[in-house]
Amino acid sequence: MTASSSAPETSQATGKCPVCSGMGMVLRRLTAGEIAEGLHAVFGKAPPAEAVPCDYDIAECTACGLVYADPMRAGGAVLYDWLTSFPKYHAQGRWEWAKLKDLVQGEGRPIRLLELGAGQGDFLATLKDLPQVTAQGIDLSESSAAKARARGLDVRRASLEDVIVEAAGTYDAVVLSHVLEHVATPGALMGAVGNLLAPGGRILFSVPYSPMSREYLHDDVMNLPPHHMTRWNIRALEGLSRVTGLSLETWMPKAKAPWKRALKHTCDKLRGEGRVRGLARLPVILANWGEFRRILRDHQNRERVDGRAAADTILVSLKKA
Repeated sequence: MTASSSAPETSQATGKCPVCSGMGMVLRRLTAGEIAEGLHAVFGKAPPAEAVPCDYDIAECTACGLVYADPMRAGGAVLYDWLTSFPKYHAQGRWEWAKLKDLVQGEGRPIRLLELGAGQGDFLATLKDLPQVTAQGIDLSESSAAKARARGLDVRRASLEDVIVEAAGTYDAVVLSHVLEHVATPGALMGAVGNLLAPGGRILFSVPYSPMSREYLHDDVMNLPPHHMTRWNIRALEGLSRVTGLSLETWMPKAKAPWKRALKHTCDKLRGEGRVRGLARLPVILANWGEFRRILRDHQNRERVDGRAAADTILVSLKKA
C-alpha cells in the first residue's frame, strides 16, 4: 500500500469521535481492496475475503485530535486467526515491559495486578520474581490461557465484563499492552477498565505513537483499520484523560536520531524496504542528497513530547484519585 490512496476534499465524518464524541473531519478514504493488497504485501499471502469487512474513512477529531476509522468496525476472528498464523506477528518482547515492572516494583507495597489480553503470559512471566505482586490475567482465547497456566501463571479465559462483575474496585494496576488501538469503543473500554481500579490504582497501557516515523515514508497497513482502529498522540491521550477523569502520565523510549531515521528511510524509499543496510547506504545517500535532506527535515520536525522527539510507542498511566 502506498500513500496514493484517494484523499477527499475536507468533509465531515459520519461517525463521531469514539473518545470524546466530537466531530471528525475525513482525512482520506481507503477501500477494502487497498487494505487487503497492503496486507498481502506485508505477509506474502492474500488475507481471507472476510478479513477486511468494509471500506473506511480515516477521520480526525476536531476536539481531541484522535485519528479514527469511520465506521469503527474492528477486525474480527477471521482477520486475527489469519494474522496470528504468521510468527512475525507476535511480539517477542516490548520495551515497556521493563518500565511497567519498575513502576509496579516502585510502589513499595503489595499490588494486585490484572492484565487484559494476557495471551500466553509473556508479560506476566516477567513479574514472577516480585513477591509483592499478585498478578492475574484474562484472555478470550482458552488455548492461550491454557499455555499461560502451563507456565505457572494465573491466566483464565474471561471477558472484561465478567471481571467487572466479580472484582470492581479491587485492582491496583490494570495493564493493556497494545490493545486500545484495536478496539471499536476505546472511550467506553477505558471507562469500564477504570471501574476495576481501587483508590490510587491506575490503568497502564501502551499504544503506537502516531504518526510512526516510518509513516513519513509510506502507509503502514498494520496501523490502519480493521487492524488498528485509532491512532494516538499526546493531544488525544489528554482528551482520554479528561473523559475518564483519570490523571495522565506518559513515558517514551529514546527515539533514534533524525539522521539515522533519514538514512534508513531514504534508502528504503529508493531501493526497497530493508534492501540496503549499513555502509552500503552511503553511496545511495550521496547520489540522492536532496531527497535525503528532505526526509531529514521531516524527522527533525517530528512532534516533541516532554521536550523530546516522539518515539514510535508510548506508555501511558491513567490514575484514579
